[in-house]
Amino acid sequence: MTLIDKNSINLSDEQRYELFMQSLMSERETWILTDEHGAVMLTEEDNDYVPFWPSNEMAALWATDEWEHCQPLKLSFDELKDKWLPGMEEDELSLIIFPTKELSGQLFYPYEFEQILDKKLAKLARKN
Repeated sequence: MTLIDKNSINLSDEQRYELFMQSLMSERETWILTDEHGAVMLTEEDNDYVPFWPSNEMAALWATDEWEHCQPLKLSFDELKDKWLPGMEEDELSLIIFPTKELSGQLFYPYEFEQILDKKLAKLARKN
């Protein structure tokens, strides 16, 4: 079990990314925020990002102010890899991993993130 608590948000972008990846690979799930229109998206300089969090609690911390009506939604590893990443690629959306309220976080195009996951899966397969 990965140790993620509310203080994790104070870590650097790279440290939060590493925590996120440890959690994703061990728990085989990730979290997004949704409302009646679908996934919450962040827009900065004409780029649209879907934020992903390592836990329900971390996603819920974002459900304040303009997002207070939003609910965390769990995505399985397979849903992320097989449905969300291809759909985001098609819709020209990017990922922001475990963002802070200041919109600081590691950014990825879906195909880049899929390549990272493929490498991690291949490494796990070699270990087994």
